[in-house]
Amino acid sequence: MSYRLLISYNDFRQASQIARYILKHRLQAKVDRLRGERRYRVMLLWQALNCAMLVAYCRPFSGNDRRTARRIPDLPRRFLATLTSEEREIPELALRDRNTLLAHSDSEAWALQPFFVEGTSGRKILIPSHHDARAPLIHEIVERLDAMCGKLIEAVFQERKLLEPDLESVLPAGPPSEILADDAAPAAANHAVQWTGGA
Repeated sequence: MSYRLLISYNDFRQASQIARYILKHRLQAKVDRLRGERRYRVMLLWQALNCAMLVAYCRPFSGNDRRTARRIPDLPRRFLATLTSEEREIPELALRDRNTLLAHSDSEAWALQPFFVEGTSGRKILIPSHHDARAPLIHEIVERLDAMCGKLIEAVFQERKLLEPDLESVLPAGPPSEILADDAAPAAANHAVQWTGGA
């Protein structure tokens, strides 16, 4: 549980930071206003950030560790009790989007309806018409998700403070250079930051 609390704190913080970036840079308004190549570039950024935000937000509840050797249980759903009933609808939307649209290519979510268009020359062109499975959340929902992240960050932090006295006797203490394992470095060698001491 203590490991999941530490990981979840950072997941919710990342989701909040991305949400604030989306809102600060008014990506939805820019997509509505711009045309051509500039609109395409902003839309691509908005889609990518939306995907990253939802994946980070859902990670504490997603059950990703089911098949790993060092399984860390999901964050208990009781943490969602800090949210209002209206806010609790968003985690379900976020998890559904993450599971069907973003992290997996779900055929039902795409609602693919291919058809042929026949041109004047008689040549047929296949059109893969589909639901926009990459459509980002509107800013109103992003604002609510950011507020929820703040509440969840605080709830996780308060729980962590309660556990810290018990952890002092079982976790190592000392300078990071002596504690952090060298054998983990090769696995992280392709990443920009290998170790971080976040809150």
